[in-house]
Amino acid sequence: MKYSQWFLSVAIPFLLFTSVHAQSEDAPFYRHSVQLNVAGLAFERWGVAYEIRLTPRHALFFQGGGAIPSISEEKEYGFGLHYKYFMSPVRDPKLLWLIPASYRTTFLDGNVRYFNLDGIHDEARFLYDSYFIGIGIGQTFVWNSGFTVSYWLGYGPSIGGEYTWKETVPADGDSYARNYQAASGLDFGLTLGYSFGGNK
Repeated sequence: MKYSQWFLSVAIPFLLFTSVHAQSEDAPFYRHSVQLNVAGLAFERWGVAYEIRLTPRHALFFQGGGAIPSISEEKEYGFGLHYKYFMSPVRDPKLLWLIPASYRTTFLDGNVRYFNLDGIHDEARFLYDSYFIGIGIGQTFVWNSGFTVSYWLGYGPSIGGEYTWKETVPADGDSYARNYQAASGLDFGLTLGYSFGGNK
């Protein structure tokens, strides 16, 4: 309950604040975007996402992913629903101060996520699943071709998370479980994708 109250105390004022600002209908944006989260590949994870811009400022972002079956020894899946509020776009930015793009937008993010893992630590298997409610911030770079690069960083506390060792418990089992549960709330991504339909 306390996490729900905390989320509402943040989300409601935030939504009220953003809703009273006029929308610039001539702002550059694409209506749809499909994206691949390449950051997860370093952790043997895959992730895909679809984003729909409801207005130039407001968007919904749906994501899903999990462990890569042929590579990872762990079994995992997860999904999330994100609300994004986009700031005013900046035209002709440079990604990494080197690569010119058409425009860049900074966004604020509020999300609800679910995570389910059959994992391994010191050859001991464990089960962990949890919901998360979090916030974050990120940026999206878009080119005239529709090519899109987006990255973000956020955090949301575990809600109702359950961590269970399946058979043996390693020596650091309790501390590992606590640390893992705290770290699992971290939400980050680096996506490559294609955007289409709208103004640019």
